[in-house]
Amino acid sequence: MKKLQILMVHGFKEEHLGTLDAFSEKIELYRKKAGTPEEVAVALDTYPDAEILYTIHTPRSWSDRWNIRWIQIHYAGSDHVLLDAIPRHVKLTTASGVNSVAVAEHALSLILALTRCLPFALKSQSQRSWPEPKDRWLTFARPLLRGETIGILGYGSIGREIGRVAKSLGMRVLVYKRNPNQKKDRGFVLPGTGDPDGSIPDFFYGPGDLHGLLNESDVIVNVLPATIQTEKILDREAFAAMKTRSLFISIGRGKTVDETALIEAIERGTLSGAGLDVFETEPLALSSPLWQFDNVIISPHIGGFFSRYDEIAMILFRENLRRYMSGKYLLNRVDRRLGY
Repeated sequence: MKKLQILMVHGFKEEHLGTLDAFSEKIELYRKKAGTPEEVAVALDTYPDAEILYTIHTPRSWSDRWNIRWIQIHYAGSDHVLLDAIPRHVKLTTASGVNSVAVAEHALSLILALTRCLPFALKSQSQRSWPEPKDRWLTFARPLLRGETIGILGYGSIGREIGRVAKSLGMRVLVYKRNPNQKKDRGFVLPGTGDPDGSIPDFFYGPGDLHGLLNESDVIVNVLPATIQTEKILDREAFAAMKTRSLFISIGRGKTVDETALIEAIERGTLSGAGLDVFETEPLALSSPLWQFDNVIISPHIGGFFSRYDEIAMILFRENLRRYMSGKYLLNRVDRRLGY
């Protein structure tokens, strides 16, 4: 029986690749590291009969010589991939859900740090300064998260894990998503995480209702994907619709936020603070005013980083490989019309 040929261009460790041993009699694994679209194309030229490609990048153009039928992307998003260059018959899946817990924990760390005024505490520490009693109270006596309303923009795997954590803190959970009637999660979910059946939110908002959610929320977490529809969706009107002194966290894609409007909102005092992990252009320019605000925390797009990423990514790949070999629907299939 002819074996299924898999081309692995991501540098998995042997311990991770060893978990594919259960398929060893049915698959033939080829390994060739490739860190750019051009290097991936060279790898495909080297192994043109491979049917499955595991990669971060995809070629900028496609050759008729290649036999690829399914591409598994190592990242949760596909906005870095040139979708139009990939033939329609090729299935494309992402690693959505692999880093959902890590990103949710990062979002929570930003929320807690800003809510508890840790930037001010760290500034005092660096100056070896102990604020006067009155100043301590005025600075650090802030509302509890319990009983507050969190608005989550985007309810994929990350948004659902944020919703689960927020609900456990006693928060009211509002959700904005493209199709609010589709409540179940159809992607990869680690047991015990997220909100697979969509039962956590107190209310779902759809397109056209964004400003209503923003006006109701004390904490806003942006996890929206980058698409034509979401580009700079958080504009001046959106920030104007937010509650005065609300908290804004952005951990989805930077292109969904109009940074000029965000800066204006911070300067006006519309926002009590902002935690930002993603930006329109990365790295964030040294000239950006965002660096200067005491109530803004900037992290260098590391929300999804965690030490077990490759291990969990391989769990997803094995499940999708089982599905592919049995003709079942693959998890995290990219909808080319939507771009994610």
